[in-house]
Amino acid sequence: MPAPDDPLTFALALLSLDGVGRVTTRRLLDQFDGYEDLRRYPREQIRTRLRGVPGADRLVERLLDRTAMEEALSDARKTLEALQARRLTLLAPPSPGWPDGIDDLEGSDRPVLLYAYGHTAILQQPRVALLARPPLSEAAFETAQALVRHLLAAGVVPVTGTQTGFDVVIHKLSTLHEPPRPTLMVAPCGLARIAPSNRPMVSAAVRAGGLCLSSFPLHHGPFSHDDRERALLQAALAHAVVFVEPTADTPEAAALDWAHAHHRPVFGISASPPDDDRLHPLREPIDFDWVLAAVRHRS
Repeated sequence: MPAPDDPLTFALALLSLDGVGRVTTRRLLDQFDGYEDLRRYPREQIRTRLRGVPGADRLVERLLDRTAMEEALSDARKTLEALQARRLTLLAPPSPGWPDGIDDLEGSDRPVLLYAYGHTAILQQPRVALLARPPLSEAAFETAQALVRHLLAAGVVPVTGTQTGFDVVIHKLSTLHEPPRPTLMVAPCGLARIAPSNRPMVSAAVRAGGLCLSSFPLHHGPFSHDDRERALLQAALAHAVVFVEPTADTPEAAALDWAHAHHRPVFGISASPPDDDRLHPLREPIDFDWVLAAVRHRS
């Protein structure tokens, strides 16, 4: 169980405070190792480290209210115990296992906590995100499946969502592979809110060594506006990103914009030549080795 001054406990306690969101919590985690570390600093030094944070003076007073903070920390420890009882892991920077790519996300897009169910060790393995929004053409869908088989044979972890259709097919390809291969799944809601029809898929993937992640509290959502965050997190977790017939004004399009701006290798699968010249097209099996080369270069 984490110690009282552990970053996980501190992060959960901060997020429970009214008006303290992700950006401010991340600022505090970057500045202090935990609550006891924060209390070692004089009031003025704490205020200086929070310069530019809205309502910084009021926040400092709340942080130095020992009674209120001890209550928040106690509640956070209870939350961690409840998660552990459900075989869930909580990750926060700078705790071990925190994926480096997440730190490239900006502002409120960058999660403070990741809720994990399964095998966190795959966060250290080479990964390729595959993002698609049905309906897809038959040709593009078949090419995407061929790519997944190629990645699995090379020991690369596919990073997908937890929705029906495209995501389910990728998970089945992974779990039915001989031997079964792990996948990394990113949920667009809290882990307790994954649709009942998709939970067997998640359980099968975890039994095969996979991992399901969410940046949302356990009972959050699902809400359609959170799908953008899911797509961005998928892209950030991967060493290369493949977009299958991406369309404008979708969460996948936002992930493509982000991935290109942050110099992730981006590839496209389409039944016709892609309109977006940022994407390296994957048309034939011989092209799949470009993805492997990009992954090996970054991982």
